[in-house]
Amino acid sequence: MTTGQASLLEALFSLGQSPNSPSQHPHLDSNLRANSSLTLSSNLSNIEMQDDVQTSEDEDEDPEGVVSTICRVPVLDKTAEGNALPFLLQSYATWIRRMAFEPLKMTHIARDFVFRHFADREASRWILALLANIGSKIGTTEFAQGKNDPMLSALQYASELWTRPSRQTMVIHFFVSPVNDVVTLRQEAAPIFRQLCPGPSDGAIDLQALLHHPLVCLRQYAHIDILFSVIMDFPTLFQYDVASPGSQPLHLDNQMVEIQGNNCLQWLHGTPDQLTLLFTKMKSMRQNGLAPTTEMVASFEDEIRELQPFNSSSSESFLVIVRFVVQECWRQVAFVYLYMAVCGDPSNSPRVKQAFKHFAKLLQGIKPGRSPDEFFRMIVLLMAPAAHRKRDRENIWRRLVELYTPGRIFQASRNLVSVVEDYWGRADAEGRPIVWSDVAVSRMRILGI
Repeated sequence: MTTGQASLLEALFSLGQSPNSPSQHPHLDSNLRANSSLTLSSNLSNIEMQDDVQTSEDEDEDPEGVVSTICRVPVLDKTAEGNALPFLLQSYATWIRRMAFEPLKMTHIARDFVFRHFADREASRWILALLANIGSKIGTTEFAQGKNDPMLSALQYASELWTRPSRQTMVIHFFVSPVNDVVTLRQEAAPIFRQLCPGPSDGAIDLQALLHHPLVCLRQYAHIDILFSVIMDFPTLFQYDVASPGSQPLHLDNQMVEIQGNNCLQWLHGTPDQLTLLFTKMKSMRQNGLAPTTEMVASFEDEIRELQPFNSSSSESFLVIVRFVVQECWRQVAFVYLYMAVCGDPSNSPRVKQAFKHFAKLLQGIKPGRSPDEFFRMIVLLMAPAAHRKRDRENIWRRLVELYTPGRIFQASRNLVSVVEDYWGRADAEGRPIVWSDVAVSRMRILGI
């Protein structure tokens, strides 16, 4: 690796550091642009600020005013390097507006992120433009069609050469790259994550303490490790220390309420920390082959019922309803995972069918579209094993496949849909209901991982 490439990659992966962390990277040397076909100005010239690249739906009207909160809509020449900052701000605003569950609560975080790294050094500005380009295109037909994008290729190349991918890199790959690439990034980032986590390196990670950690990138990595392992039914990369079911009072303590009230991961993904803790407990039992007692199951059920309802800050009634429904769907996901993955129920058991029935009613009450379906993505993947009837499967398939334009979805989603279709087909061919172990079998058959 050349000196210029090393500077570029260090800059890329420093973007996840704390706002108060001092810059420890040398200034970008001239080899960067010599070794890359993309410069800051070329990055900016490719950012589509107006109507050049739009989603197929008219849902980017920004009813909450996210863009205006982060920046003023620019009217300057976007190819001029002197206008880099306003264009970067708008591009990040576009990204957040499309992808964040509670975008208004992410606006100040995004502004601080852009200002901090734009003022740092040329390498950081270059990477900001790279991330902004890719982020602003997520959700557009260009990415949905799977077209090769030089910006994404540059990001993938950077990730292959370095072992410290930032959380922004991992999130982008989760949406637009094959699942195998996401798995690779997750593994490459693991040693750095463990090194930065508090506690002895050979011990279990105190998850509840980690949720208080000032570095958001650590919280987000744990979030990805746990939920991705739940979706794909493979082991987490780390052992997380959480209280066993029944060892804690059912009502949330003040510390957990504080986490929930200031949870940027929920603002971004729509998944509350309470749920991450619950999934970690259940995943640990499944991973260790532990059969739950009746008392354990009852304790889990009580914890799921005790999940706090989501209070949206939006003044838009539609968005408030959507966010509430997403939260309630996660509650039913937790029930299904408990019954199928932990207890071993098949998809046609009465309690699985009851949880799916509640979920189906919630899903049916929300009109399909980019805004709600972005946050149903993980939900429907986790509910798919419980879909026993043909009509229910068609509804889930439609929510996944028609997320952006008819018949076109991101590469990551296409991979995961193929896994779902495989275990549905196998169970039908064998004349039996689906069991949770079918997920792992289909994952190996389709993805080879």
